[in-house]
Amino acid sequence: MRQDLLALTADDLVLLANRGLVKRAQQEVQSAELTCTIDEDAQGTVTIAWSDAIECVLPGGKHVREARCSCPAGSICRHILRSVLAYQQAATQSASDETSPAAPPAPWNPGSISDEELSRALSRTMLTWAKRQLDEPQVVELVCSVKPTAFLHTLNCMVRFLVPGDPRYTHCDCAEEAPCRHVALAVWAFRQLQPEQSSGLIEFGAQQAAVPTTMLDEIERDLRDLVGLGMAGAPQALIERLRRQEERCRQEGLVWPAEILAEIVQQHTAYTSHDARFGPAILSSLIGELCVRSDAIRGNTGAVPQIFIRGAAADTKTAMGTARLIGLGCGVKVRRGGTELTAYLQDSTSGTLVAISREVSAETAATSRFARLAQFPITAGAGVAALGSGQALIKGGQRLPNARFLPARAKVNVNPQMYAWESLRPPLLAEDFAELDARIAAQPPAALRPRRLTDRLYVCAVAGARDAVFSEVDQEVRAVLVDPQGGQAILIHPYTAQGASGAEALLSLLRSRPESLRFVAGHVRRTPYGLVIAPTAVVYQQGETRRALLPWVDREEGSDETTVEHPPQSPQSEPLAEYWTQVNDALGDLFVVGLQRADVPEARRWQELARFGAALGFARSIEPVTRLAAALEQKGATLHWEPDQSVAAALELACLTEMINTSLVQANEAA
Repeated sequence: MRQDLLALTADDLVLLANRGLVKRAQQEVQSAELTCTIDEDAQGTVTIAWSDAIECVLPGGKHVREARCSCPAGSICRHILRSVLAYQQAATQSASDETSPAAPPAPWNPGSISDEELSRALSRTMLTWAKRQLDEPQVVELVCSVKPTAFLHTLNCMVRFLVPGDPRYTHCDCAEEAPCRHVALAVWAFRQLQPEQSSGLIEFGAQQAAVPTTMLDEIERDLRDLVGLGMAGAPQALIERLRRQEERCRQEGLVWPAEILAEIVQQHTAYTSHDARFGPAILSSLIGELCVRSDAIRGNTGAVPQIFIRGAAADTKTAMGTARLIGLGCGVKVRRGGTELTAYLQDSTSGTLVAISREVSAETAATSRFARLAQFPITAGAGVAALGSGQALIKGGQRLPNARFLPARAKVNVNPQMYAWESLRPPLLAEDFAELDARIAAQPPAALRPRRLTDRLYVCAVAGARDAVFSEVDQEVRAVLVDPQGGQAILIHPYTAQGASGAEALLSLLRSRPESLRFVAGHVRRTPYGLVIAPTAVVYQQGETRRALLPWVDREEGSDETTVEHPPQSPQSEPLAEYWTQVNDALGDLFVVGLQRADVPEARRWQELARFGAALGFARSIEPVTRLAAALEQKGATLHWEPDQSVAAALELACLTEMINTSLVQANEAA
């Protein structure tokens, strides 16, 4: 049997032709009006004669693109597509007649493709270019699956292998015809994976980056001064030093440390101006992340690519011209000082993800539902809900390094979309939950990844849902999602007073029409129980059309969106995660006051945290908590107290808390 023909799925055929032709070919194969005879010779040439006088020849050892049809079409036509489908149908029927059913497709590693096979599929020019790229800094994210993928971060393209062992059947989102020159680079990267690995990050040509030790020492000194004096007592000279360190970091190519320093300065500005956007917990997380990245730059072990830790040359403010952005839903973050509503979108041409946000004060958010807030214009011509559910034609704007998009003053035209999410660009679009799980497993912790608002935002096709419930204990909607291959993931969406209508609409959809689900978009995380998806949008089938439900900002017809009535009870927190949230909050308050002005109640707070951590069973991880509590207790009994030990313990604890919170408490990145 022709294994290449059997391995091609309907989505693979769409990549070779288009979805309209594939759908028409499927309809013709399934109809009883057409019949065919299939003949296959010893060389693998398949000849299919159809009852409508069409004959298709699929030469043995050749790509489907080289198939011949008796119709006058000059490229892959629907007759060739239906011939492939008919061949697969005949093979399935033959297998069902046998006693032992055919084994399902298994994950495989493209590293098994030999250089001889590559030389037959690619030109010498392509191979020469690929070999040169091995000497350049390259970072490749690999996933072994039924359809393995290689995402070339530095070249911003993804190669997908469609047929096991055949480099001709590949698809890349570059402009070249398949197989393109990136295929060889992807194959060589797959060879670097260990046999037991199903995914990973491979780095080529990485020169030993110089470690700016002097600058990092100065940044740490400034952080020590900030922690000792506190945000409330920091002199303007210290803030100016932090600004200068930001500029030095940008000159040294440390993009993400520079962004963190800029956000710390912004937090100081918000604090001094009594802006609601200031948050002590945010300040603690920023200081912790900066320390983590600084330590990783100093160590430079190679476990995580330095362009992830430092940032790449492309991670800069970028001007965008005219583009068509596809809405991927909305998210909401509720903070102490206000609420941020965000629409997520993908550039249909480049595949770049962007986020467009709107800040709402705590006073306004307290008296309005999210559905109403999402209608307020975020830019000329559209609100968050319209952007997240439609497709926007933008004319100018800027994309910041963290993927936030700032539209130009020109009006943004927003139109409805058909939710044909099969055509979304990878790596946003995942084949199934198994691929998604392998892709996330290969990524480093959040504190060492690129700092983007669209981090871990994915879209995956689903075949339905089951076991939809509302958890009264956790105050959230839960359901089990099932992908077309039978894989499972857990959908979790929190219930809030302002977003009650959206949560209720989601629960109603999951209970009444679970089989209608087609796609889910959301932030994804791994847990001991499997993948958990915090949805930004759920696409479902309604008759001949597709619709989307945006759980955060959707509304029910006839509901009152102007006022909020009685809020529901607070969800129960997981004790281990809640403990480190408390530690982070306490650190934030300590960094605002400053260690030099910490009083007796502050020392008692840390002593209680040390006792609580020990009662929960923590040992080594709470050592910095114990040292900080002891140092603060000693402060009240010492006339000339030196804060050095307590500052060191606080910075160490900030690092530890940031790493723990981004792995243990990364429960709902949209909440």
